[in-house]
Amino acid sequence: MNKNEIGKRIETIFIDVMDLDSTYELKDEFSNNDIEEWDSLSSMALCAAIEKEFQIKVEFDDIIEMDTIGDIKEVVSRKLG
Repeated sequence: MNKNEIGKRIETIFIDVMDLDSTYELKDEFSNNDIEEWDSLSSMALCAAIEKEFQIKVEFDDIIEMDTIGDIKEVVSRKLG
């Protein structure tokens, strides 16, 4: 799976978990300051959904790194090697 495919899957998961409109345009630089629905509870749900989708374990240090959508994509890409 390439980075583009990983990114698209993460965006789909993100939109679903945050309960955003499917036409919502996500940008890699978006953080929780840009998306009202992105709070601590939805962050945990997002991590759980990512773990399930990609069959990976998101560690505490990974969560600390995940400040933006681009960061999330990078962490997942790195874990998938």
